[in-house]
Amino acid sequence: MKRFGWLFKKHTAEHYKYYLMSVAVLIGIMTLFTTFLIFSESEPFDVSKQTIVFIFLLLATGTIFTSTVFAHLGDKRKAIATLTLPASHFEKYLVGWLYSYVLFQLVFIGCYYLVLTMVLPLDDWKGRELEYMSLFDKNEVPTVALILFLFLHSLTFWGSIFFEKWHFIKTTFVFLVVSFGVVLLNTGVWKTIIDGDIGEVGPFENVYFMRGEAQYLIRYPHDNELLMALALIGTALFIWAAAYFRLREKEV
Repeated sequence: MKRFGWLFKKHTAEHYKYYLMSVAVLIGIMTLFTTFLIFSESEPFDVSKQTIVFIFLLLATGTIFTSTVFAHLGDKRKAIATLTLPASHFEKYLVGWLYSYVLFQLVFIGCYYLVLTMVLPLDDWKGRELEYMSLFDKNEVPTVALILFLFLHSLTFWGSIFFEKWHFIKTTFVFLVVSFGVVLLNTGVWKTIIDGDIGEVGPFENVYFMRGEAQYLIRYPHDNELLMALALIGTALFIWAAAYFRLREKEV
C-alpha cells in the first residue's frame, strides 16, 4: 500500500496540469452545450433533457479520456520509464483504472451538477420550480448510463493498452466490427430456431417475429433490466482482466 501510494502521488504530480486543463475543458463543453440548448428551445430544460445530455457527454468524454490513459506506452522512451519503474504491473494498472473510471466519474458528476446549478436559473421555467436530474433513482435513466459507461470504459481501457497509436479510433473500429459480427451471428442462430420472419437481433434483446399476419414477441422475464446489467458488468470484468494481462505482456 505504501508503494502504491508513492506511485499514485508520482502519477498525480506528473499529470495534474493535464487533468486540471481537462476539467476546465469539460466544464466549458458542458456549459456551452447546455446553454445552447436552453436558449434554442422554448420549453424548459427539464429532467428528460438533462438526462439525455448527461448520457451523451458521459459516454463521449469518458471514452475519449480513458483511451489516453496508457497512450504513453506507444512512445518508446516513456514506455521504458513506465515498464521499468519498480512497482508491480497491477499497481500501474490500478492507478490508470482509478483515474479513468472512479475519479473521472466523480469529477464528471460534480462538474455536471455545478453547470446545472449555474445555467438552469437562466432558463424560463414558466412558473414551475427548477428540476434537477436524479442519479440513483431506480426509475431514472442515468443509472443505466453509468452501467453502460462501465462496459464502454472496459473496452477503451483495453484499447489504450493494446494499441500503440490512434487508440480511440482503433478501439471504436474493433468494437463496431465485433458488434456487427455478433448481431449477424445472433440473428442467424435465431433464424434457425424460429420459423417466421425475423429481423436483426442483437445480444440480450427481446425478439420480434412475424408468422403470417400475426406478430409474436419473445422477451425476458420480469426485471429483465437486472439481467442486462449483470451481462454488461460481467463482460466488463472479463475485458478489464484481459487488459491487465495485456499490460503484463507489454514490451518495448
